[in-house]
Parts: sequence; C-alpha cells; structure tokens
Amino acid sequence: MGDFEEREQVESADGAAAPAPALPAAAVPDLPEWSVRARRPLDRERVLEEVGPDSLSAGRVLALHRTTMTRTRLYAHHLRLLAALFHDDPEVQGRPDDADMTALKIAAGLRCSYDQAWAQVRDAHTAVSVMPLTFEYLRLGDLTEAMHHYLLRHVRRLTDEQARQVDAHLATVELPSVSQATYRRHVRLAVDLATADALPTPPSQSRDVEIVDVDTATGTASLLVTGPIPEIRSLAHRLDVQARTVQRTQRAALEEGAEGPLPFDIDQNLAERGRPLSLRTLRYAILTHSVLDIDPVEETRSPYKILVTVPVTTLLGIDDAPAMLDGLSPLPAELARELAAGESTWRRILTEPITGTHLPVDAKAYAPTAQMRLQLRLRHPVCAVPGCTRTTVLAAEDDHIVEYDHEDPARGGSTSLWNLHRLCWQHHQAKTAGLLDPERDPADDPGRGDGTTTAGPLETSWTIEGEVRTRTRESTDLLTPRTAQALDEAWQLHQRLHQEAVRLHAEQRHGALTTACPGRDPRRIIPPGAKQPDCADPPF
Repeated sequence: MGDFEEREQVESADGAAAPAPALPAAAVPDLPEWSVRARRPLDRERVLEEVGPDSLSAGRVLALHRTTMTRTRLYAHHLRLLAALFHDDPEVQGRPDDADMTALKIAAGLRCSYDQAWAQVRDAHTAVSVMPLTFEYLRLGDLTEAMHHYLLRHVRRLTDEQARQVDAHLATVELPSVSQATYRRHVRLAVDLATADALPTPPSQSRDVEIVDVDTATGTASLLVTGPIPEIRSLAHRLDVQARTVQRTQRAALEEGAEGPLPFDIDQNLAERGRPLSLRTLRYAILTHSVLDIDPVEETRSPYKILVTVPVTTLLGIDDAPAMLDGLSPLPAELARELAAGESTWRRILTEPITGTHLPVDAKAYAPTAQMRLQLRLRHPVCAVPGCTRTTVLAAEDDHIVEYDHEDPARGGSTSLWNLHRLCWQHHQAKTAGLLDPERDPADDPGRGDGTTTAGPLETSWTIEGEVRTRTRESTDLLTPRTAQALDEAWQLHQRLHQEAVRLHAEQRHGALTTACPGRDPRRIIPPGAKQPDCADPPF
C-alpha cells in the first residue's frame, strides 16, 4: 500500500492509552500574501481542543483524523486510475463524450451501472486533468473526499476553461486548514467568478420531461415538465381552459340527467357523485387521456402498453404481494387487483417455482412471436449489456446473440429465448460494430435435442473491446418463490381443513348411530347379506 499504510498503534492490547500519533505537517504551498488563510493551522493541538491530550480518546480522535486522510489518498488514487484508463483508451482519444466503452469496462470492474461509471470517468478527467491544483491537495490527504465531491458537483456544468479558473482560485485558499463553511463559500464564489462573463444557458436547452418521485408504497409518480417560462405558462393556461370547459359540460350533463358515458369520467362514477370533477382532477384527466396531436407526423399505430405482472396469490386474495410494473417497480396489491379487474384479456406467464425463471417458448421464423417479445421484456426490462440502465420499453431492439442466417436459417442462430436478448439501440450498434461480443453456453439451450432444460436464468458472457470479460444473468420474477410458498401453504391448509371436516363428519355420524341405537355396538361389523338390525343407519 505504500503511502496508505497505517503505522501508528493507537490503543494497546490491554486497552490502555497509547501515545497519540503526531499529525503530519500540512502540505501548504507558498501562498501569495493576499490568499485566504485559516486563523489557525489544522495541527495536533487544534484537533484535540475538546479532548484531553494524553487520554485514550485523544489517540482515537487522531487515528480517525489519519484514517480520513488515508481514505482521501485512496480516493485520489482511484481517480488517477480512472483518468489513466480514460486517456489510454484508443476509442476515446481524450474526448469524454466518446467514453462509452470505457464506461462499460469500468462498470464491469466496479459492479456499478453504466451511468455511474460514466459519471466517475467524467469526474476523474475533471479532477486529474482539468483541476490539478486542487487534486494535489486531495492526493496529499489535505482535502477531504466529501469536500472534493462538493467541488465536482459545482463544476459539472462548467466548461474546462471555467473549471480551470475555479481551480486557480481555490489554489489561493489554505485548503488544509480552513473550515468547511469557508471552503464552500469560496467554491461558490469561484464558480460565480468563472461564469460571470458567460452567457446564461438558453431556456430552450432546458426542455425536458421526466418521471420523478416514484413512490412504490402508494403506487404514484410525478411527471416533471421543464422548459421556457412562456411555454410552461401557455401549457398550464390551455389545460386550465380545457378543464373549465369540460367541467361545465359535466355539470350540464348531470343537471339534465343525460344518459350514456360522460366526458372524462375516468373513474366511471360521476353519476353516483352527482357533481363534476374538480379542476385539478380534470387537468390530470385531460393531460393523461387525450390524444396527443403530432400533426403533420403520422401518429404511431401501436399504443403504448404497460406490462404489469400480478402474482396469482394476489388475485386470489391469499396475500397482498405487490405486482411488478415492467419488472422494475412494485405496485400495491389493491392497485394491481383494480388493474386486473378492468382487463378482458390476460396472458399467462409461467415461471420456474424455485428461481422465478420465465419458462421458454420458441418461434420458427426470424421475428420473435408476441409471446416471446412479452417474455423478452420481462427477462430484460433494461438493456442486456452489463451496466446499462436504459429501459427496453421503447427504443430497444431484439437481438440474436448467434447471428441469424437469412439465406440458410438452419446454419445460423435460432429465434429462441436462449438466443435472444433486448438491447438499447446504441449498444445494438456497438455489438454490430464488434465492440461487444456476447456468448451463451450451448449446454443451456433447451432446443439442443437432449430434452433437458436449465432451471436457472440464462447467463451471458460479454467481451468488451476484446479486453474485459464479464457475466450477466437475465432478470427473473422475484415474487415467484414467495408465490409458490404461499400456494403450498394454502394447499396444506386446505388439506388440514378437509381432514378436520372428514373427522367431524365421522364423529357426528357415530353420535347419531349411538343415539338412535343405544344398545348397538358401534364396532360391530355386519357381513354382506346378513339381516340388518331394526335400527338402521341414517341415510348419509
């Protein structure tokens, strides 16, 4: 470990206090006279102001301080490794926007998502190459990891030149000793100074629509629409005018006792309510239940379909296990039952009871069947490439792992769930270009002819740019083992109740015989053809 090795012993084996280790001298460069200096250096006396200098706690406090410095140096070492991998990648050539394959390699090594890895690549490049002055403090352990994260968050939207100006400003601050509050004030000041002459970001570049605040406990989410103020105000005005118009129509229809469906009666209960919906509810109904006008572009013929899988135990009321929306977000049981009650067509999805693996179906042509596409969405709710988190509901493509031979299908890869996965269009292009190479074990193919199948989910081996190898597994239904257990317990309960009912029936029958024939031995066996006693058994 070299620089990271901890040599001081803070506490002896018997718990007695040991001499407190000394702090290393702060590595403060020669600062100009007008620089920002701390009132007091961060030395041993300052750290131990509230602790007795010769106590056991003193040694522990100083050890914690040194541990923080060690973690900081390790963090700096981590950033240097990331930056080196980024700069040495021939596909990147120093351009962060082209670091797609680098991010996939890092995601495989750090077991994180592609987005997280890409953010680390960007931060490492900024820290090591763009802001070397503050990185030197980090490397020496004089700038904590949390303080450096705060700096990176504030420069992510800046250009490289603006980030260098921030770096130069902070180099005039005595970073090893100033308080965190002082440090944060100077970070904000440095950012403001660096962007003082820059034009503000045009509002047109802020247009965005995203889903936020997903609450799986209540089954709700929010849609955040961001854009120029006039456009957002115009949207709100149009929604308000339309909501008031629909509300007047609903009110008039209710007063006249109109028959038939009422406009935007989303819960089908306006007649029972006897009053129109609120403006707030109508704005939502209009926004979510209106046809979007995309003229002159032709509207797509395929409506958007959400995929909700509901355990059979939830539908039967055996338990309240949640449903799964697109295999990712849990939905409350009551909402799942409500959704299921409103659908006339259901599709049965069979899963292996122990692992939750979706049992396969096959196709004979190049294009997968509808049932196969449904299973592929369940098996790959996000892109199958390791680390990628792009969902496969839209802009995703079904890909043959072993290429399909259109001229001679018997020679190429089969159109089966063993040979298919779903990729986002970007990584589908990367696979086509040979940057990604997925493989599956032929022994796991149920169509290989020996009649056996693999119980667990399929595994895929990936080679990224011929260098990094990693493995992924298909998604499974997480609730299947729980559902199987619940069904087994329900069956055992049914058997116990059935046995108890049989026993009670036998006891009641025996009691009736004893009452009707008090002198008859209930253990007496009457052979076939013998004369029955005068007191016959009751007819049941």
